[in-house]
Amino acid sequence: MKNIVRLSTILCSAFFSAQLFAQTPIKDTVSMGSGYANAVYYNLRTGAKSQSAISTWHMSHTTVSRDNCIRLNHLNGVDVYAYPKGSNKDFSTMDTAGWSSWKHLYNDIHTHELGALNQSTNAKNPMDFSWGIYNSTTHEIEGDSLYLFVINTPSVGKSYLKFMPILQTATGDLIFRFARLDGSIDKTDTLLQSSFTGKSYKYYNFTKGAVQPEPIRENWDLLFTRYMAPTTPPGGGPKVMYPTMGVESKRGERVSKITNYTWDVIATNPPQSIAGIKMTGTPGELSKDLTKIGGDWKAYDGAAMTWNISTDWNYIVETIRIQGTTKDTAFWMLAFTGFSGSAKGETQLKRMELKTSTAAVSQSKQFSAKLFPNPSSDNILIMANGISEKAIVQIIGMDGRLIHSNSNCEFSQGAVQLSVQDLPRGIYFVTIQTNNDKLSLPFIKQ
Repeated sequence: MKNIVRLSTILCSAFFSAQLFAQTPIKDTVSMGSGYANAVYYNLRTGAKSQSAISTWHMSHTTVSRDNCIRLNHLNGVDVYAYPKGSNKDFSTMDTAGWSSWKHLYNDIHTHELGALNQSTNAKNPMDFSWGIYNSTTHEIEGDSLYLFVINTPSVGKSYLKFMPILQTATGDLIFRFARLDGSIDKTDTLLQSSFTGKSYKYYNFTKGAVQPEPIRENWDLLFTRYMAPTTPPGGGPKVMYPTMGVESKRGERVSKITNYTWDVIATNPPQSIAGIKMTGTPGELSKDLTKIGGDWKAYDGAAMTWNISTDWNYIVETIRIQGTTKDTAFWMLAFTGFSGSAKGETQLKRMELKTSTAAVSQSKQFSAKLFPNPSSDNILIMANGISEKAIVQIIGMDGRLIHSNSNCEFSQGAVQLSVQDLPRGIYFVTIQTNNDKLSLPFIKQ
């Protein structure tokens, strides 16, 4: 008998053959409207949706006092150029000749803290926050930069604004000045931290002033929206910035992208799946990447004129709610099942909460078992119910190698202890086999 077990066989019978006992996923549709006109804030726990027109705001500033992020709404027609000829002291005499060749700035699509105005830091000066300099005495950020905003508004055309951040106060307020090049508008305004309590950002519209597109942070997890992303042109060549419909995660929440295990595998193994994504250095490690979900789960087939969906890609979101001093964390799994494109702006998905199960049930449902602790660094207990005969217990590696085998395990006392202290860190499977039944349980060696 060979000691090598095919990994594909393990994954079919392992990872809890109790697929019938997994929760039923919740199906849902998120609609951004024709042309993706609206951003949709989505609550994974309740399915609640809050819509806001993408055209609502032009600029946002962080509500995190230790941060200094200023993001621009490129999909509301805002292009940003850094003034190369001076500082904000030159606001009144700003020379815009040759502006189209100036450095074109974009929001970073992976890091919340790196907005369009945070792209030009001086690496030699730790107090340089790109648009301003941190004052360690006052704990304020004093603006020293000047920008040109070119805003393209449908049915109106282009407007040209010179913009200078003046000050981020110690309490988080942002004071700034902007003016049209034709002199018709010249205004100094303040985004007040106190007006955006419970929000991730403070928002501003250069026509209307402060606006409130975002719901309270506790009421949403994901944002279905549009943003500029590096994209390979249809004919190939260097990537260019191109409008993309995608999904962003809320600041502070982490997301895992899993492409090597199916929905059913994860759904029937919540404790092991959650433990696995918490491990550092693994492909599915939880990440604060803003667009970990993003938009690459869909691809347009020009020949067939249809959207292809990566339905075998799954995402686990660590949803967080703060209730007073209590932090409530729950893990929700998400996968996409359909996409309409811009005609309707609809995305079909399924979601479910990953809850800790008490035990896994064997293939023929003759016995159940669970591992404790999991993850483990030294010993694990196999606790089983329904095994009256001696069983074969094996440890299998992720590559299918048989690492340990004991054909004489007695479960009459309800538990068997295994030493795993000599195993390298990683994911393994414990298989329990009786004469008529079998069960495989994944576990993590820390």
